[in-house]
Amino acid sequence: MSRKIACAVTLALLMAIGAALAADVEEEEPPVFEAEPLVVVATGEPADPGTLPTSISVITRTEIERSGYLNLMDLLVREPGVWVRRQGGLGYGGTVSIRGFGGSPPTELMVLVDGHPSEMAIMGHILPSSYLLDNVERVEILRGPSGALHGDMAMGGVINIVTRAAGDEAKAASARATAGTFDTNGAQVWISGRSPESSYRAQAGSLFTEGSNPFGEYRADNRSIALTHQLGADWSADFRAQQVLYRAFDQTEVAKAYAQGRQPLFLAQHFNRQDYDLEFTHGRGDRRSQIKLYRTAGDHDFQDGFHSKDYANGIMLSQWAPVGRGRIVYGADWRRYGGDIYSPPPLVNDFNRTQRDAHFVLDYPTGGGGQVTAGLRYAKPEDFDAKWLPTLGYYRPITPAWSAFGSVRRGYRVPSFRELFLFGVNNPDLRPETVLQYEVGARRSLAGGGQFDVSVFQLHSDNLIIQAPRPATAPPGPPLQLQNVGDVTRRGFELGLRRPVSTDTAVYANFSYLNPGDIKAQTVGRRLAAGVDHRSGKWMLSGDVEYVDRLFDYDQTNTLVEVPSFIVVNLKVTRPLSQGVRAGLVVENLFDRTYRVDPAYPYPMPGRAIRVVWEMGW
Repeated sequence: MSRKIACAVTLALLMAIGAALAADVEEEEPPVFEAEPLVVVATGEPADPGTLPTSISVITRTEIERSGYLNLMDLLVREPGVWVRRQGGLGYGGTVSIRGFGGSPPTELMVLVDGHPSEMAIMGHILPSSYLLDNVERVEILRGPSGALHGDMAMGGVINIVTRAAGDEAKAASARATAGTFDTNGAQVWISGRSPESSYRAQAGSLFTEGSNPFGEYRADNRSIALTHQLGADWSADFRAQQVLYRAFDQTEVAKAYAQGRQPLFLAQHFNRQDYDLEFTHGRGDRRSQIKLYRTAGDHDFQDGFHSKDYANGIMLSQWAPVGRGRIVYGADWRRYGGDIYSPPPLVNDFNRTQRDAHFVLDYPTGGGGQVTAGLRYAKPEDFDAKWLPTLGYYRPITPAWSAFGSVRRGYRVPSFRELFLFGVNNPDLRPETVLQYEVGARRSLAGGGQFDVSVFQLHSDNLIIQAPRPATAPPGPPLQLQNVGDVTRRGFELGLRRPVSTDTAVYANFSYLNPGDIKAQTVGRRLAAGVDHRSGKWMLSGDVEYVDRLFDYDQTNTLVEVPSFIVVNLKVTRPLSQGVRAGLVVENLFDRTYRVDPAYPYPMPGRAIRVVWEMGW
C-alpha cells in the first residue's frame, strides 16, 4: 500500500474510532430533504422556482457540504443539461456547457458572482478552475439562453454563484481540513460576527494536490470578505471581495506534445483572479432600487512567456416596482472591459470595449393562477451593431399537483478579443453569435414533498463560432482559423426528480437527452445522474452516480470522435464526533473506473480518490 493511501486510511480509521467513542453526541442535523429555495437568477429578485416559465436548478449550501466537492465544476455534474469536460481531478475544471453551448474555451455560458458577470475579459470565457466552493452559499443554474435579463454570453445558460453573506451570529468561527490520495490536502477557516447595524464574514483557505498524473499538480489560495451595514431605515450597503491565486501546468501543452510524439514540457501557469462587488439597496413598501458597482480583474503569468492583465468594470442600476397586479424590473447596465497583453511579441496589446444595455422584465398574473413573463433588452457593444433580445414565457397550474410552462428566449454573444485578434486561429471578420430557444415543460408537486419535472426544447443558432473543419483529405495538424457557421438546430429533453422517501432518506435522479445537430464537438447525447442522501442515527451517507453516453469531442489529431461511455460513482460518509466537530470520508470514483472525457488528453481521469474531511465550529 502506498504512503498516500496508508495516510488516508489511517485518518479514516481515526475518524471511525472517534465517532464510536462519541456515540452519545447530540447535535442538530440539517434536514435530509430540502425544498427548492427561492432564486434570483431568473427574475433579479427572490422567486419560487416552481412558478417560473423556465428550467432552473438550485444547489444549496447543505448539498455543497454533503457532496464533499471542492470545485464548482465537480458539483455541476449532478445537474440536468450540464456537461463538464475535465482533464484531471481537483483544479482541472476544464470546460462546461449547458444544452450543448459552452465551447472550448467556454465562451457561450455566463457565470455570475452575486449577480454580476465573471469572466477573463480579454479571452471572453469563464475560468472553471477558479470557482472554489469555500465561500459559496448556493448555486443557481438557469438552462437555456437568458439575453433579456443578463445580456452578452448568456447563450447556453447562466450559473449564478451566490457567495456567503455577512454573519448572523454575534460571533462565530469555524474551520475545515482535508487530506487524501494524490497528496491532496487543504484547510479553510471562517470568522463572522455582527453588531446592531453591521455584520461581517471573512474566509481564507488553501488547497494542494499532486494530481493523478505527472502534470496534475494544482495549488490554490483563496480569501474573501463580506460586510453589511444598515445606512438607515430604508438603505443598506453590502460589500464583498474575493481573491483566488492558483497555479497549474499547461494542459494544452501536454495534449499537443502527445499528438506530436514528444515529451511534454512542465509549463507552469499562475493565475490571480479578483472580484469586488459594492451594492446599495433601497427598499420601501413593495418597491426596491439597487445600485451595484463591480470590478473583476486578473493577472495571468505563464512560464512559456505569455503575460496578460484583464479587467471588467461595471455599473448595474435596477428598479423593482408594481404594475397593476403584476411586477416589473427594469434597469440599465454599463460595462467597460479588456486588458493588456505584455508578452510575447508580436501579440497586439491594450484591448478595450464598452457596452451599454437597457432592459425590462414584466411578470403579470392571469386567470387560473397563471402568469405571463415578457422582457426585452437593448444591447449595444462597441464596434458591433445593437441587438434586441426578447423573452416571453407563460406558467399556469393545471391541477393542484401539475403545472405547465413554456417560453421563447433569445441569447447573443459578441466575439472576444482572443477570437478576433490572437493566437493565429483568429478571424477579425467574425460576427456575433445568436440563439433562439423554444421550450415547453410540466412540473408535478409530489405528495410528501419534492418535485418531478420534464422539459422539451429546441434551439436555433446562427453564426456559431467554431474551428474551420479540416478537409477529409488534409493531413492531421493544428486547428484551423475560426469561422462563423450558418443555422444549427439542437433538440432535446430533460427529466428531473427530487423527493423524500422517508424522514431519513431522500433521492434525486435526472436524465438529459440532446440531439446536437451538425456541430457535435463537446456535446453529450445521453446523460443520467442519480443520488441518495440517507441518515442512520448520527451517520449521514450521500452517494452519486453519473452515466455518460454519446460524448463527442476532438482527439489529438483534431478528428471528431465518439468517446466510450462510462459510469462513475462517488460516496461521502459523515458523522459528528462532539459538539461542533464533524468528520467525513469522501471517495470519488468508488469502483476505480478507467475512463476519459477528453480524447485529446493522454491521461485518463483519476482512479479511486479518498479524502478525509474534518470540520470544527465554535
